[in-house]
Amino acid sequence: MKVTPKKRYAQHFLRDTGILNRIAGLIQPSPADLVLEVGAGDGALSIRLAPMVFRLLAVEIDNALRTALTQALAPYPNANVIVEDILEMDLLPVLSPYLHPGIKLRIVGNLPYNIGTAIIERMLALPVPVEDMIFMLQLETAERISAAPGSKDYGFFSVYCQHYCDVRMGFKVSPACFVPRPKVFSAMLIMRPHDVPRDPGLENNFLAVTKAAFAYRRKTLANSLRQDRHLGLLAQELLVRAGIDGSRRAEDLSVQEYERLSYTYRLAAVNKRGR
Repeated sequence: MKVTPKKRYAQHFLRDTGILNRIAGLIQPSPADLVLEVGAGDGALSIRLAPMVFRLLAVEIDNALRTALTQALAPYPNANVIVEDILEMDLLPVLSPYLHPGIKLRIVGNLPYNIGTAIIERMLALPVPVEDMIFMLQLETAERISAAPGSKDYGFFSVYCQHYCDVRMGFKVSPACFVPRPKVFSAMLIMRPHDVPRDPGLENNFLAVTKAAFAYRRKTLANSLRQDRHLGLLAQELLVRAGIDGSRRAEDLSVQEYERLSYTYRLAAVNKRGR
């Protein structure tokens, strides 16, 4: 069945069978996997995963692709086609019926360039354990998420993602592999969430400190933190207590240093309330 890409959904259909097989090999699907596929399209990757997994939930926003995706997955009774917006749907009731003991939730997909980071933020906020997330993204976005401290690509979203996950770049994908061709290269990105308990209060402190640090990335860290209306008066005290030189810039700090700074902020705020 012929499908027509829509600009409003930033659709670029992957048609290179070699790359599709390589992606399936990177995912390494297994019978213990509950796979949430984001942006399933007409099922080019879906049909490579469905025969190998416990359950495939193929989510696609474009209702015009419903028939093609349903036909592609008809041979696989363990595959569900869900035509909804991944950013709007309530995922917990969709996932919960399949999250049996021993089943691993894995999230994969060829993400639209224009909302790739929003989808990743949504997936990181899921209230259930995720084994890993393997996405195709615009190369520039993948490089930004996986960037190391001190590099030009390293920014708030790098720190945010690496705080929650071990992040690794996969392979690059040429525009020639898609119909229609995008103007830029793509890349596979592997994200494995850290298996550690999270304190919501501390996470809020982490976001506040990191956003404040990168709000004025041309300034020194001390000056950036002073500009924040909540951190301003505590900025110098936080840096001293955390053992971080305030003359450094936001892009020079490691994820671990941001975590230490946010923990120090939490302690300082608790002490301030206790006075």
